[in-house]
Amino acid sequence: MILRKRICVMDIGSNSIRMVIYEITPNKSFIPIEDIKETVRLGEGINDKKELKDEKIKLALKTIQLFKKVCLKNNVDEIVAFGTAALRIATNGEYLLKEILKTTGIDVIVFKGEDEAYFSFEGAINTLDIKDGVVIDLGGSSLEIVHFENREALERVSLNFGAVTLSEIANLKDKLSKKDEETLREFIQNQLKIVQWKDKIKDLPLIGVGGTVRNIGGVNLYMNNYPLELLHNYKVSVDGVKEVVNFLKDKDYKEKQDVQGLSKARADVFIGAAIAVEEVLTYFSLKELIISGYGIREGVLYERLSECGKVIQDPFEDGFREILEILDINTIIKEKQYKIFKKICLSLDGEYKLKGINEKIIKIVTYLYDIGKSINFVNYPLHSAYMILNLGVKGIEQKELVASALIVARGNKKYKGLEKYKEMFKDSEIDELMMLSKILNMTNIFYDDLLLEDENFEIEITKDEIIFFIKDKDEEDLKIIDLFISQKKFINTFDKKLKFKMK
Repeated sequence: MILRKRICVMDIGSNSIRMVIYEITPNKSFIPIEDIKETVRLGEGINDKKELKDEKIKLALKTIQLFKKVCLKNNVDEIVAFGTAALRIATNGEYLLKEILKTTGIDVIVFKGEDEAYFSFEGAINTLDIKDGVVIDLGGSSLEIVHFENREALERVSLNFGAVTLSEIANLKDKLSKKDEETLREFIQNQLKIVQWKDKIKDLPLIGVGGTVRNIGGVNLYMNNYPLELLHNYKVSVDGVKEVVNFLKDKDYKEKQDVQGLSKARADVFIGAAIAVEEVLTYFSLKELIISGYGIREGVLYERLSECGKVIQDPFEDGFREILEILDINTIIKEKQYKIFKKICLSLDGEYKLKGINEKIIKIVTYLYDIGKSINFVNYPLHSAYMILNLGVKGIEQKELVASALIVARGNKKYKGLEKYKEMFKDSEIDELMMLSKILNMTNIFYDDLLLEDENFEIEITKDEIIFFIKDKDEEDLKIIDLFISQKKFINTFDKKLKFKMK
């Protein structure tokens, strides 16, 4: 597959400067191929004189010059660079912008607060299947808040405080004193009063983008021994956020650096930002925090691709098409397997109540069940399961993603690596997943070995048997099926015998 273009999105933030290089496919899918971050703290002290410090200007310029060399090395076709709150606030920000342009040729766009909020929203909403909610992006010097309904942004606001500026109000590096905590909370609550639409967003989910919320999710994940190390669409309750705050506020700097899930680069400023997220949740009476692994950089990229005709109506469908294109999946064959699997599921649903099956799971297991063959044919279902968990499928609940992986793994009890994920399900749900795994196995046999299509068979269920009536095949074909299907395992799963008859 020929890839068409490489775009670098460079985010010059108040806390860090980050660049991500994306490879753009002919159908406007994108693959990150390089991701580099440098913690510059450009916004440090910005509230005192509204000026960037000389040493921060030099460090930022040196970092961006280095990033430009990385772009040249990776044959980047286009660099999209933007600055946020620090460059927006600073009276000498224009000097840095001119120096960047002069030394690198990169023309940096400085976002207004409302624009920053919009692009953060775009990055999240195009990767999560959520209809109504609130998006926040807590950066180094600003907090963006967006209220959306029916996946459309209604209101947005940018508040002039962030992780770095909060660290200048109170001592956050070591243990947080009671007085400093009270000062922080009072300051944040007063800032939140600026938002005029408080009553409209009560009980909605809060979607968080950016490093602060990813670290909240990471710490909470380890505190709860969550089996899946995946942050995108990971949910943290309001109490869970409070637990993270309480867990960290009594630790000194060295202790915080050793906390799993917390970036060492954020250890000195994190607690103030975490308290800010907690205050947003409680002040607006929001129901939970949902972590988005995608944010402002992806929002900027989506906007750039929309100019080339990319339209996203369904995050899962769009993201799934991206994966199929990147993996070069034969969609014609997979569509037939999808129809066979779905027909068997619908035929058995009346008897076995397969509640856990949905369109997203059906598509993942039928289109991706054999991608592990690219690693090794031996134990390929287990390789496929691992890849499904780590492909970055967008617009899907984490439990649905794990369910898909367990179905594809075909209930392989020898592989202990999947055992930990079973803790996410009730015993009845595991039984159902094993049924779906057997159905997937039959689907593969039907198509791979018999080239059977969904219109070529019917299913009848009796007291003791599940009978497949198959058209246009002879007895030798039916014997082939018996070679691949274990009657003992089938009976253990469905409590009925499996029969194949010619029609």
